[in-house]
Amino acid sequence: MEHLEKGIFNKEFFSLWYSNYHRLEAMNGTVGDTADELDEELESWIGIQRNIRHMLPCELKAKLSALSLDFEDKGLSWELMYRQLADFVQNKGHACLPSDHKHEALKDWLIRQVLSKGLLSAIQFQRLDSLGVDWEMAISRDHRWNQMLWRLKEFKQTFGHCRVPQKWVKDKQLAHWVTVQRRTYSQNRIREDRQRLLSELGFIWSIKSRQEAQWEEFFLQLITFRQKHGHCRVPGKKGKLASWVERQRTARTNGRLRPEREKRLDEIGFTWNFEHIRKRNWEERYRQLRAYKQQYGHCFVPANCRENKTLGVWVVSQRWLESKGKLSADKLEKLNELGFVWSKDTQDQLKAVYDTQWEASFEKLKAYRQAHGTYQVSLKINAVLQRWTSWQRMLFYEEKLSADRIDKLNKIGFPWSVQKEYWMKMYNALVDYRKRFGHTRVPFQWAPNPQLSAWSYKVRLNKAELDSQKVKLLDRIGFDWTLRRKKVVPWKEMYKRLVAFKQEHGHTRVPACWKKDPKLGKWVSRMRQEREKLTPGRVALLETIAFEWNLRTLSRPSTKGHRAQAFGHTVAS
Repeated sequence: MEHLEKGIFNKEFFSLWYSNYHRLEAMNGTVGDTADELDEELESWIGIQRNIRHMLPCELKAKLSALSLDFEDKGLSWELMYRQLADFVQNKGHACLPSDHKHEALKDWLIRQVLSKGLLSAIQFQRLDSLGVDWEMAISRDHRWNQMLWRLKEFKQTFGHCRVPQKWVKDKQLAHWVTVQRRTYSQNRIREDRQRLLSELGFIWSIKSRQEAQWEEFFLQLITFRQKHGHCRVPGKKGKLASWVERQRTARTNGRLRPEREKRLDEIGFTWNFEHIRKRNWEERYRQLRAYKQQYGHCFVPANCRENKTLGVWVVSQRWLESKGKLSADKLEKLNELGFVWSKDTQDQLKAVYDTQWEASFEKLKAYRQAHGTYQVSLKINAVLQRWTSWQRMLFYEEKLSADRIDKLNKIGFPWSVQKEYWMKMYNALVDYRKRFGHTRVPFQWAPNPQLSAWSYKVRLNKAELDSQKVKLLDRIGFDWTLRRKKVVPWKEMYKRLVAFKQEHGHTRVPACWKKDPKLGKWVSRMRQEREKLTPGRVALLETIAFEWNLRTLSRPSTKGHRAQAFGHTVAS
């Protein structure tokens, strides 16, 4: 399970990890330069970091990368052992290693590969198989047990403890083996030498009760949650984990939480008291309600408010708390100061005020149309009226605007679609342009109306998507539908220009913004960026004229000096 894998990164792991990291950092941190100085324990730790690089938290990987640790060097020790085995096979003609002192380390390594063949990469398995490795070789029980002990030592060196999760997907074989050791111990069937070796390693023998195991599992889930979100405030939607967290708070309040558990929860920053968080959340919702009133002039936030659903639910909850007498006096006072609506009678009274405000805004809209010739209200001219018109459109599309208000707005020609009004505005501007100049080909960035050229181009580009009525309107004024595209200069032509530049200046460093031939400067920059995409023939043509693929940063005392050097000139001092 994913939470079990992540859960092993606990306090013990971080303590051991930082201990080794600081040792490595003290040796200048560069593994390549200090390899001869590394002791066996630290070198082994570095190898483990490479093996678990995909599981390491990002901040730890970043620290190792800053010390120039090459994560791709993880197979160095494996490669050395493989070469020793290959040399043995070449000399002896087989891969059956003898049980003598000379080949002890190599045989231990080979047995580990056989026992862990499921963890080998496809390439590693294929290379060993090509040497004739016997994957079904007879391995003594003692040797197999010692190999599993070695894997447990590696686990402890990595995570700082021997508590291998029961369902650890990273090494299911080790997880099962650990369970077997505990079972044989509880049945008094484990050998004394094995018990001693495991005890010296710090192995935990007691099999936890189901309740204890569940507590540990939830604790690991909480650690995973904290690593992801940066806190332990688990929301209710997390189900079982949220319920478990609440039980820990209740147990502590009632004095039933064991001291060691409370200490472990404290170490990960567990939140025991939610009162200050609730207070902060209430203040945030109050701030949002104040902003809502500033925008709309009232506190009638719908329960299903589209803009802020959380605020709508919060407003309903404040009314319910007040009706039950559960709202504190200070909160009640703050809401009253804001003009909060508590009862239906008050709502009816304030609705009349809101109706009056609506009529006033409606009259302002008509006045705006007379002054500016459009209902598309500008934020710069009247921000409040602009927000009001946007609100009417939103209510209209959500079918929440009353019929009489829709009728009033329709009578004055209010456009429900902003895009439709803008289209007609630009069309009328184009009609005026044709009357003045006799054609509809508006120059790019035409000073009197820069937007008109862009609109015209977009209309040509999207002709197929226009409705028939718009096409007829444009045809009526003789709209030119022809799309003029930029002429693309052939590659060979640009290459000839570069050759001419080289002949004149002695190099191929064409400035990106060369005024004499802007296209050539851009083309040369693009060739450097797209080198990997060029055909071999084009690369060869460029290299025949000594094309410079990588421009070195030149130290230049001034811009003029740099440009002069780029063209082979000297600067007069």
